[in-house]
Amino acid sequence: MSAAHAKPAQIGAAPARIDVSADLDALELVFEGDASLRLSAGALRAGCRCAFCVRARFDGVFPERFDGIAITGTAPVGGYAVNIAFSDGHNRGIYPWSLLRALGSE
Repeated sequence: MSAAHAKPAQIGAAPARIDVSADLDALELVFEGDASLRLSAGALRAGCRCAFCVRARFDGVFPERFDGIAITGTAPVGGYAVNIAFSDGHNRGIYPWSLLRALGSE
């Protein structure tokens, strides 16, 4: 999984801004104090923890990679997470800020 960060962000803090890259290939979270986190669409899709994806992993049918996947939308979930929709039609994942930080540290 690919990720790059500028400065570390506080664990519980919500980002000040969430942007999808122009090519729809990455999500960038910008936190107060210029801390940022950039996660590829493939890493985000592979990191989904929804019930459908957890079951697919359990059944051994979850893909190892999501090459060419794009982010098609985002929506806030309360003050603790973001829902991300992908070009393969998957839109069930809720990504808490703590999960995004964990994906960014891999």
